[in-house]
This record gives sequence, structure tokens and C-alpha cells, in this order.
Amino acid sequence: MRKTIAALSLSCALLLPSLAQAEGGPGAIDAFRKSHTEVTALVDAKAETPKVQDRVDQLLDYDWIAQAALGGPSKYSELCAERCDEFQALLTKLIRKNYLKRIEDKNRGTVEYVAEHVREKATKVDTKVTFKDKADGKTKTVSVDYVMHKVDGKWHVRDIITEGVSLAKNYKYEINRLYARGGMDEVITTLQKKLDSLEAED
Repeated sequence: MRKTIAALSLSCALLLPSLAQAEGGPGAIDAFRKSHTEVTALVDAKAETPKVQDRVDQLLDYDWIAQAALGGPSKYSELCAERCDEFQALLTKLIRKNYLKRIEDKNRGTVEYVAEHVREKATKVDTKVTFKDKADGKTKTVSVDYVMHKVDGKWHVRDIITEGVSLAKNYKYEINRLYARGGMDEVITTLQKKLDSLEAED
């Protein structure tokens, strides 16, 4: 799948100030900041892997991303059939691995809070992330939006939009392309190869 800087931007979000919003925002912002602060602290303290992963898993909505990648809840079970659990497990590991890789890299940058848009189904937090590009050493600023919604009363990130590019839509595009080429066998084989490649870099 195409690499984006969404994971980097997500890891930078721990620097967001704690701002109280009058219309539904404080829950999302506070939960977002708290989760990232805790994940980063665990990584820096070299905590046990299961403990770090568990904290990340409390923030990212893997279920929503997996279902969206296959066209939504109405099509999900039909397309992945008996391999749904295997598909979601691999996608979860891939998303989690990419996210933690950026945090462990320490290149967290600085974040400027721009605006928050409270909507019926989700809350979108707009930020600008400034960081030093490793490729050329230049300082760069990108816009990053975090789409959050509540699941069982708790806030979760379900999409990251970096410079207009949606992480969830990117997964959907790539997975649908693989599915059209070889069904779930092709999807799962490719996800496993990508995960193996990431793990080999450790």
C-alpha cells in the first residue's frame, strides 16, 4: 500500500493543547491527547510490547477501517466470508505497526491546533504538523485532520486525512484493487507480505 505521512502526523498529535470546546469537542480532544501521551510514554519507557499495543488499540478503530475497506458493513461479510477474522487481524497489525514505527522514530514534530468541526456522526480535528523531513533535512508543514467517533461511549480515531488524502480511503482503494485481481486470497497474501516486510526492518 502507498506510504503516507499520516502515521507520523498521528504520532505528533500528542502535542495538541488541551482545549475545552463547548459543543461536544472536549471529549474527543482530551481522549486523543491523553491516549497519545500515554502511548508515547510507554514507548519511551520501553514498556512490554503487549502493554503498548493494548493502549494503541484503545484509540484506533480497526473494525471501522476494515469494514470501510471492503465497502462498509453491508458488504463486509459477503466479501471476506470465512476469512473476515484473518483479514481484520492482518490489517490491524499493519495499521498498528505503521503507527508505532513512527512514534518509535522520535520524529514527532510540533502541532498547531487549527479548528474542530463537530458533526452528527463524527468530529473532525484540524491540525498543522511541522517536522523535519529526513530525506532533505528541510522543515515542512502539512495539514492533518483526525476523524473521530464514539464507540461504546469512548472516542476512537477512524480516519486520518493528510494533505487531503484519507488513510481509510487509501486502504479501501488498495484493498479493492487487490480483491479485483485475486479475491481475498490476493488481499490476505499481500497484507501478510507487507507486514513481514515491516517486521523484518525491526
